[in-house]
Amino acid sequence: MRPSWLPAFLLAVAPAAAAAQVEVVGPSFVALSVPDLPASERWYGSLFGLARVFEGAAPDSSTQVVLLAGRGVRVELVWHRTARSLAALTGAPTAPDQVYGPAKIGFYVRDLDRVLAQLRAQQATIEGTWLTRPPHVAATDTLWTRNILVRDPAGTYVQFFEAR
Repeated sequence: MRPSWLPAFLLAVAPAAAAAQVEVVGPSFVALSVPDLPASERWYGSLFGLARVFEGAAPDSSTQVVLLAGRGVRVELVWHRTARSLAALTGAPTAPDQVYGPAKIGFYVRDLDRVLAQLRAQQATIEGTWLTRPPHVAATDTLWTRNILVRDPAGTYVQFFEAR
């Protein structure tokens, strides 16, 4: 038998739980460790139309950072002298579901066909396209949204989803 005070308690704490959620008020960003800072800056900068807004380095030059921003997107690119790729440490994964940790990054875009054309023009490594699947009932479900999976110059999986 449940206590008679339980429903009242649950109602009392429900607003507090909802208020505890994080509210995003500005652009989100992704930070990536990359082996070739100039190549990654060109790739993300030209693809998204981002400009360099910050550049810095450690006093001993062991770490360099470039922050790209524009149109609601921020990409922080970090080069570390001692960093090695996951593939060098464990063997190259053949799909994003074969690694622990960040498997891929994703962006919602308005015109997926235009993005695909840009990626092809840049000779990006296109891992897969899901351009013809029927729309799913839930508007927020990305599994059946048209999308493209590519790799950036560092080998990171990047997925573009068609916004609805």
